Parts: sequence; C-alpha cells; structure tokens
Amino acid sequence: MEVFLTPTSVDKVGEVQVAVWTSRPVAAIDVFDGDVPLALGATPGDPVCVFEVTSDNVPGDGTHTIRAVAHAADGVSGQAEKDLTIDVAPGGTDVWPPYVQAGPINGFTSATLLDDAAIAAAGFYETQQGLEAIAVKIDGATGKLEAGPVALGKVALASAGSGPAIAASDDGAVFVASTQLGPTWAVSKVWLDDPLSFEWKATGDPKTKALAVTVAGPFVIVVGGIEISPGTHDLRVWWLAAEDGALLHEAPFAASLADDPPNDLDEIGRGVAIVDDEVIVVGERLIKGGDTKIYRRAVVLRYSLAGEPLDEWTSPGELLTEDGAMGVTPLRGGGFVTVGWGRNKGTIRQVLTRWFSAAGEAGPVRVEPTPGSDAIGYAIGEDREGKIIIAGSRKQPATDMDAWIFAIPGPLGAHVWDVVRDGPGHGPDDAPGLAIGPWGHVSIAGSEFAELQPRAFALRLYP
Repeated sequence: MEVFLTPTSVDKVGEVQVAVWTSRPVAAIDVFDGDVPLALGATPGDPVCVFEVTSDNVPGDGTHTIRAVAHAADGVSGQAEKDLTIDVAPGGTDVWPPYVQAGPINGFTSATLLDDAAIAAAGFYETQQGLEAIAVKIDGATGKLEAGPVALGKVALASAGSGPAIAASDDGAVFVASTQLGPTWAVSKVWLDDPLSFEWKATGDPKTKALAVTVAGPFVIVVGGIEISPGTHDLRVWWLAAEDGALLHEAPFAASLADDPPNDLDEIGRGVAIVDDEVIVVGERLIKGGDTKIYRRAVVLRYSLAGEPLDEWTSPGELLTEDGAMGVTPLRGGGFVTVGWGRNKGTIRQVLTRWFSAAGEAGPVRVEPTPGSDAIGYAIGEDREGKIIIAGSRKQPATDMDAWIFAIPGPLGAHVWDVVRDGPGHGPDDAPGLAIGPWGHVSIAGSEFAELQPRAFALRLYP
C-alpha cells in the first residue's frame, strides 16, 4: 500500500492542512510531526489533519518531518514522510518597509483597517494658517499611498490622544472626528476610493472637543468633552446618524452637584469601542480623595447602542494613585481591556492595562515598569493568537519620546515582542494609531521627528 502526503512550505501565520491519499481503502490514519502525534486514528478525509502555525514558535519554525501511517482493515499498513518547512517572520518585524510621508503630512493620529486590508489613517497638516485634518488610504500589501490625502478642515488641536480619529463602516466609508476651530467637534464622512468622495460634515456646539469615534451600524458615536473653563471639561458622548450626520442623542457625564458644586473637576472621554452590543467609553476624571487631594482616575462608562446609560466605573487607584484610560478594545473570549497610564501622584507615567469581564467588572491590572522613562499607551487590540498589542510612546533615558509598540501574553508574562521607533531627527515620536487584521498583522500609524519637523509614518508588523 502506498501513502501520499501534501504538506507544503509555510511562510505565513495560519492553518496548515495535511491531506493523505492511499493506493487502497484504509480504516484509519495516524499523522506525526517527527515523533509527536498530530492525529491518531483519523478518519480518511481531506484534510486529515489541520494545525495552526503562529508567530510564537508553535509548532516551531524550521523543517519538520511529517509522517503519515495508514492502516487498512485487514491489518496491512503503509507510511510516507515529507518535509514541511515553516518560515514565519518573528513578531514585531516589518511586513513591508515603513511608509514615511515625506510631504506635507506631519502626523497620523488614528488608524483603522478596511475590508480590502488597506489602512485608513487620519492625521494632520501643519501650515502657516494652522492645523488641518486629513485622511489617507494606504495599500496593505505594499505600504504605498493608495488614495488621498483628503483635507477635512482646520482644527484647533491635533496630536496623539487628541485626534483626528478615524473609524470605518461596513459599507466602506470612513468617519473622521476632529476638534475644529471654535473649538467644536466635527465629523466628516468620506470615501477613500478613486475618485475621493466627500459625503457630509456635521459640527457640534461651541467649546466641544472630539477625541475618539466608532461606528455601530446606523450610528456614529463620538467621544470627547465640553469645555467648562480653561483646562476643565464635562465628558460628552454624541450619537450621529451614519446616513446624514444628524445628531440623534447626547450623553453627559460629570461629578454630581453635591460632589462638585462649582463644577471645577475635569472629566473627558478618550476612547470608545463596541463590545457585545454595548458602547464602552473610557477616559479620565478628577476626584477628591479622603486626604483632600485631587486625583486623576480612569473612568469606564457603558451605554446601550441607542445611548441608554448602563453603568459607570471609576478606578480606585489600587496600584498607582493616579491613572487614565486612553484606549479600549473587545476581547474574543468576552469582556474588554483598556490601556492608558498610571503613576503615583507627582511622578512620571507608566503604561497601565486593565481587564474587564463581560459584565463590566474590573479585573487584573498590569503596569509596565519603566523607571526613569515616561510612557503612555494610546491604543490597544487583541490579535488572533490572543496576544494584547499596545501602541504608544516612551521616553528612553537621555532621549526624546519614541514610538513604542509591544505585545504581551496577558496580565502576566514577559513581552512577546517590542518595537521602538526613533525617527532620524531624534525628536518626539509617537504611535497613537493601531489596527489589527484577521491574520494578526499589526498596522501602526504615527508621527516621527525628522529634519526639524514631524512627519507621518505607517508600518505593518508580523504578529
């Protein structure tokens, strides 16, 4: 009896199918990777065995000897061997050379993935007349600029953590939220196709700011705040109609009149995500501690898709006395995870990550100890292997801020990989834009310093 195998070389994360053919009918097939069983007593079929190749050396890079042993009903058996070469790039290395915008775009501040695996990024120009919001489309296969930039109007502020922010809808359009002059929140609906198409633009009340945006079916949800006095805000969430930008609902959040009679405690929204048909808003607020001191603490608000308040949570500051949440992402296993910063009052920031259950209950907290290096996480996501990817910035000793992207296995464990990007100008660099594709590839958009001014960059990393 002859046995035939079909494994081929693999250079990407994903499934490997092992199919077996025999010269006569058989009752069962055993498949081995060397001496390690992959499948025992498998029923003949196509494929007989499927296993997963990841970037964490499982089942391992290099050459594997796949062996199949076929057993006929009358006791006759046969076997065959075939080499399988697995050559997957280690996590954190570039898929393609980083795209650097040498022209007038000074920074990308947000990123999202489109259905065709392209990257849509929001950012800004810095002109003599002020800052202007822009959006572009970058080809996911080559890293080349595919469409744009499209200019979306003058903005009052633009930087990591402040927007412009971008989100994609199911129909291929993108929504860019920014804080325009006034200041006032503004949202634009744009098609980054050929030709570029601008559909509508909506603006809000004076003294409002938009720092994050997401899409949930017919709703565009914008998060930010309204300025009460210089440096002081009340948190706001706005629901817009995706079809025409009409304002449908507004949800305020601030300390109660009893706790803050003069309304001088700051509350502001920083990030938003859709988690199991709920809108999860994260940000930060000032609270009065029992020692009469004022502390900045992370806040998590939960709403229905239609805007009904469901719950609110404020960090107790159990590990570090102050913290703030900048980004949030759902977890495939249920619940969500937030990222931002934590510090003891009056000290430098460290990246702080916190896990929440599906019911919104706060769980484990993780702090990346960076003594002597101020650090912050702006964006967070989960890849297909369950790793948590964090994008932000970190001030290395004796340097300016560098973009910092890293992967962690969960609440415990060493970093799976780290990427630090220091622009050629050795000035401030950051990575506030993050999008993770279905195969786990990590797309990053940010700003780096070169030739005495900031410039936009985008890169895609292996999982």
